[in-house]
Parts: sequence; structure tokens; C-alpha cells
Amino acid sequence: MTDKNEPPAAAAVRPRRNLRWVLIGVLAICLGGLGSAVLYSSVSDATAVLKVNRTIYRGEVIGAADLGPVNVGTHLGVVTVPAEAAAELIGKTALTDLAEGSLLTPTSIGEPQLAAGESRLGLKLNPGQVPVSPLPAGTPVVLVPITAANDGEASGASYRATVAVAPSMLADGSTSIEVTVGNADSDEVARLAAAGRLVVVKRAA
Repeated sequence: MTDKNEPPAAAAVRPRRNLRWVLIGVLAICLGGLGSAVLYSSVSDATAVLKVNRTIYRGEVIGAADLGPVNVGTHLGVVTVPAEAAAELIGKTALTDLAEGSLLTPTSIGEPQLAAGESRLGLKLNPGQVPVSPLPAGTPVVLVPITAANDGEASGASYRATVAVAPSMLADGSTSIEVTVGNADSDEVARLAAAGRLVVVKRAA
């Protein structure tokens, strides 16, 4: 028998759910899943390509340390060079100026290009025969002969040239530089350089 003085049992209270917060939670879960899918897709689609480790000027020869791998997405819209091609590019020539940190493109490295009627010469010159200021590839210079003691009066001839590869210091203190000259001057310039009788002059434009 029920005691009349006993208070009635409290009715079970159902928690009220705010539909707005439920929808926000569902949306957050969906966005999180979508973000994870995009991240996974980006990582799985990444590919190793070559980047430039240092600034390389047009005409310089590519060395083993000049290029390195970097992982990038496949949807950059830029034509790149696969990282596994690095060994094939050593010894090639930069056809354009390459900025440090930039991605390498297939058309930026290749064999040296010469216009019709031009010759490319490698010169080894003594200290004082090449300016110490920078001479990047593409710099116009004048090659001036040094008159020997038994030559009598100087001829006054000089030869216009363009720097093909920037000067580099050799172990014996001499300087190596590559220049482009006209075919008509190439033989005489080579003889003068071999005799140590050539000075590279940089003039204001």
C-alpha cells in the first residue's frame, strides 16, 4: 500500500539539446575530415624536384653542390626538374640567372649557346690582369694587349668581348675566365692570353 504522505516520484527530466550546437558540431567534424583528406592528398601528391642552392649567373658551370632536392605539390603550375636528374646536370651551363632558393626549370640549364660568328675562349690570366670587381656573365669587356719589350711601338689594337663565365681564382693565384669574342679575333686573343700579354678592362657603359 502506498503511503499517502510519501511525495510523488520525480518525473525523469530529458535534457534539451540545442539543435544549433548539434549542427555546429557535425559541421566541425565534417570540416576536420575534409581538412585531413586535403592534407593527406597534398602530402601523398608531393614530389621531389630540384631547387637552386646558391645564386648562379648565366654562363656559370653547374657544380654538385649548386642544386638540391625539395618536396613540392604537383599542382604548382610550374614545369620543374625531378630531383633524380641532378647528376645529369653537373657540368652543364646556366642559360639564365638562377636565384638562390628558386625552383629549377628545364630550359634554364643546358649547353653553352654561341651566336653565329662567335668563339668562346677560356683564359688564364695573372694577378692584376683581371679587375677584382665582380664580372658576372654577360658583362661587356675590352681585351687590351700588353706590349712586349721587343715589340717596339704598340699597335693600339684591342678586342671587344663578353664575359661568358665569371672569373674564379685558381690555386696558383691566377684567374680563370671565359669570354666570347668574334671569330676574327679569337686566334690572336688566344695567343696573347697564352703569352700572358692580355688585360681585361671593364669600362663604363
